[in-house]
Amino acid sequence: MSTLTLGTKQRERILRAATSAPSKHNTQPWWFRWDGDALEVHVDAARTLAHGDPSGRETHIACGAAVFAARLGYASLGLGTQVDALPDPDDPAFVARVRVTPSAPDPRFETLYWSLPSRRTNRAPFRDTPIAPLVLEQLRDAARDEGTWLRIVDREPAYERLLTLVREATALEEEHIREERARWIAPSDEVHRKDGVPADSLGPLPDDPTGAVRDLAVGRDLPGRGGIAFEKQPTIAVLETAADTPGHWLTAGQALLRVLVTGTRYGVSASFVNQPLEDPGLRPEIGSDAAHYGTAQMVLRLGIGTDVPPTPRRTLDDVVSPPKPQH
Repeated sequence: MSTLTLGTKQRERILRAATSAPSKHNTQPWWFRWDGDALEVHVDAARTLAHGDPSGRETHIACGAAVFAARLGYASLGLGTQVDALPDPDDPAFVARVRVTPSAPDPRFETLYWSLPSRRTNRAPFRDTPIAPLVLEQLRDAARDEGTWLRIVDREPAYERLLTLVREATALEEEHIREERARWIAPSDEVHRKDGVPADSLGPLPDDPTGAVRDLAVGRDLPGRGGIAFEKQPTIAVLETAADTPGHWLTAGQALLRVLVTGTRYGVSASFVNQPLEDPGLRPEIGSDAAHYGTAQMVLRLGIGTDVPPTPRRTLDDVVSPPKPQH
């Protein structure tokens, strides 16, 4: 039996951290339940994308990011944690349990926790200033610490090859996928929504599209989105795992958020360029031949950005189920 020690404010702190995690189109495909001091993370099936994410891979990545954010929340209270991934084989939507352990938290986690509120998906132009090599190494370390690999694609012909695959995937995208996405991107009722990506978070359109900037509203004529010059050559990185199972997707999500908040700490912004990963025919071409890794899970555009507005989040009442009864 779990011993109940967390107070209401402490639980809120952990949950607010968890719900700050990124998710595809800001669908927030999760719900949570307390089991004593342990936090359960579950997939919210009503918020998955049947066409845009039929395997649930990106849903699991989002839930993994929420798991890592919850770990940071616990750490900010001085609590170490252990993650039990996919703890119930009879309930695959129960993706993780984050439980308290006697050990102290990673001393780096408190700093990362305070970076969570500043993390944004930044679809605006970045400066042409390159990211410092030492900072890139910090991002690689963040990925490695979570059991993944962050591959910086910075040499030709690999760089242009990756952008070509992004452009190809964008051109091949089917209309039903765009229609599904439109329900979450700049929706007509966005003023009342606590999810999705509002119009002011889409960013402007690039004057000279290279493929490195994703237009989530492609094919739609939205007012106020003028063209602007973007950075000439953004840093592109691919997050890779050893294999491609739901467990690896959860690992990728935890690593993704660790990379993102580490970048936030050093002034590095990020957006996502995942189009070729969403095409089953193109995705294998993104992975590398790295030993022990090579399965691409996310493609990131990285750079030095300016402040952008946050996207909305659902209230805690919307995402928390009644706690498990204690016996």
